[in-house]
Amino acid sequence: MELKQIRAKERMEETDRRRQKMVDAACRVFCRKGIAASSIADVAKEAEFGEATLYRHFTNKENLVLACGKKFWQMVYEFMNARVCEPDFAEKSGMEQVECLIHSAHLFYREHTELFCLIHDLDGCLLSHKVEQEQLREYEQAVDSVRPCLCNAIEKGKRDGSIRSSADTLVLYYAMTNGIFSLMQKQAAAGSLLASDMAVAQEEKLEQFLELLIAGMKYSYRKE
Repeated sequence: MELKQIRAKERMEETDRRRQKMVDAACRVFCRKGIAASSIADVAKEAEFGEATLYRHFTNKENLVLACGKKFWQMVYEFMNARVCEPDFAEKSGMEQVECLIHSAHLFYREHTELFCLIHDLDGCLLSHKVEQEQLREYEQAVDSVRPCLCNAIEKGKRDGSIRSSADTLVLYYAMTNGIFSLMQKQAAAGSLLASDMAVAQEEKLEQFLELLIAGMKYSYRKE
């Protein structure tokens, strides 16, 4: 490799490191203060960069918020895919694989609850601000990154009979992930807002929901 190419590669790697430092700082600020109450100035101070540097990399706050969202879903994917790559995973039935992945999502939630508050805020931000279409497409791809892991497990379960549902695989996937992650976001963001939220422990409600979801996939048929 020529010296010019080496230096270009080093500059690119340094740019990536700086950009990642900004995104990490933004995640901390948005988790701590909320997206609406946070500014580029807050993130710049946390990241120890000038505001102009952040604007040069992200153009506006909305793009920075989306970068944080993509980081979140990349973390989810890496966490769940690590389970898929474990030696014993391939030997499990399809339903056992689905259960493993659901429990992996639950463990990720317990370890990174504060990030679910950020994602809850992000959805509101997307609805109230104009966001570049290309950025939205990239974010949607990040959200859907776990789809192959779960859809492959669902398909295997249908073949081996461990998942007793005639529903379309994509329907099952979106029903499952939308339900799980929406509940996690609500619990992380709202906490004990209402008296009814305090009647049962949040963790117990989440565990019960996941158990019902797993049982439903094991034993129910969709009526035609």
